Amino acid sequence: FILFFIFLSQCSEKEPNFPKELTFTSSPTAGILPFFKGENMDPYWKKVTDKELPSDLKRMPEFSFTTHNSTSFSPSELKGKYTLVTFFYAKCNGICPMITANMKKFLPNWQKDNDVQLISISVNPEVDTVKELMNFRKNYKINENKWTHLTGDKLSTYTIAREQFGADVTELKGAANLNDFVHTENVFLLDPNMYLRGIYRAKGMGDLERLLIELKTLRQEFIKNSDSKM
Repeated sequence: FILFFIFLSQCSEKEPNFPKELTFTSSPTAGILPFFKGENMDPYWKKVTDKELPSDLKRMPEFSFTTHNSTSFSPSELKGKYTLVTFFYAKCNGICPMITANMKKFLPNWQKDNDVQLISISVNPEVDTVKELMNFRKNYKINENKWTHLTGDKLSTYTIAREQFGADVTELKGAANLNDFVHTENVFLLDPNMYLRGIYRAKGMGDLERLLIELKTLRQEFIKNSDSKM
């Protein structure tokens, strides 16, 4: 009897308190693109009309960049628009040329859409001055007003790239003590509230076709949200 009582006492102990990242679940919802949540970039489906969103959703934080035209670029430039984000640096000889070429091919698909823009943020801002950005655009014959190249504070840039986009920006010491950078090939889609809503590979055109489809889905989501407020 005593042994049985001890066994029951042990069974009545509280369940272990596992970390939230191990118990988190979210189910896909038709007609809605996911947000991305936490350190693991877990997809999280929630309507934009929902008032309470988790605090750890991936979102563009406050920043202050300078454009290739020497103008300031702040979060106000992103609000109300669908923004595609890439990371690059002007002297990159690796994946940057391929990504740049593919984005140039992709631009005509949304050139007439006034609510879509592309920003490319330098991960080598100490070298990528405004002059370097202009030279980069000239070399690649980039004239589109909806494509903006940005440079800014290095620490701020790295924090945004790593913590909000999982862009895997790594600084290495290369030959002759020159810096080299390992950064993502991905294109990131931000909604009009600056939340991250899609991630796409830019080495080929296949995933960019998916981006076009999901951009339409995201736009419809916000149109429905706007209609519900009328």
